[in-house]
Amino acid sequence: MRSSLFPFAALTLAVSILGLAPNPVALADQAQQQPAARLESRLTLSIETFCSETKLRTSNARLRWSIPGAAVDAASLAAARQSLEATVYKNGFDKGLLVALPMGAASVDRPVAPLAQGRGQQPPRAFQLRLIEFTPAGTQAAAAAPGGMSAVVENLEPGVTYTWRIAIDTPSGRIVSPSVTAQARVCPADMAQSPAVPRRKP
Repeated sequence: MRSSLFPFAALTLAVSILGLAPNPVALADQAQQQPAARLESRLTLSIETFCSETKLRTSNARLRWSIPGAAVDAASLAAARQSLEATVYKNGFDKGLLVALPMGAASVDRPVAPLAQGRGQQPPRAFQLRLIEFTPAGTQAAAAAPGGMSAVVENLEPGVTYTWRIAIDTPSGRIVSPSVTAQARVCPADMAQSPAVPRRKP
């Protein structure tokens, strides 16, 4: 028993030294249980950050990605489970310090919350994202690029730098895109202005 617990204790200590306390969506031991992923350079990802036009103090990101048929055949892609992964930590993907948003039907009224990857603690504010839009391949996103897809994520922590990637679990294995980094917008409404002090009359 002692030998089986030692690696976990050492890992917990290392994470604590780095200042990255374990949390429900980012535990290194959870990452070790994930299947080995293959980096697919042909899976391209781009990100645009913007402020919500309907919600004050809400920073959003629009992500677009595409994958050629040579990388994943249409049948495998149709049966694949896709998720959008994000981290705010250095080498967060390697350490399991990440959040995953499953791709599926989503709207502003019915957002998709991140998948829980642990228990017992509240996730950090930067990981409390919501998927509010997903456009699969074969719809309007396909006009930009073959196999094109897009998603909109809201509730980013203003000013925080996020690293993103797409993960696809296909019948033949798990593939991930090269990671892309972008800073969340600090929307004007996030900066509270001091109330004007009226001048005294002489």
